Amino acid sequence: MNPQRLALSIITTLAAVAMAACHDQQTIEGTSSRTLNVAGKRMKANLSPTGTPNEFDLLIVRDAIVIDPDPASERARGEEAATRVTREVCKVRSLNPQIVSERMADEINYYVRFRCV
Repeated sequence: MNPQRLALSIITTLAAVAMAACHDQQTIEGTSSRTLNVAGKRMKANLSPTGTPNEFDLLIVRDAIVIDPDPASERARGEEAATRVTREVCKVRSLNPQIVSERMADEINYYVRFRCV
């Protein structure tokens, strides 16, 4: 096999493995997951109880690979998605969401811990 074909074969294989790893989004046991559309972007919301009554962890992730993300835009979309989910979760309990903590991870994933009060 010539060196160019070998290099192309290796690159293709690595790309396929990377794509499979990025799209293997398994739900953690006890976690519910759903997809939202925010500003034309698909976002995945993973919700799990913390063990404290009426308190939850919420992780908002982009449902696509993002190269060179704009942290401000990603944060705004994450906050919008989180607001929708927290309101919906607490509304079922006839309560209001209260953010306990929030942060960005890897410039693209938005993490929120909230409770319904």
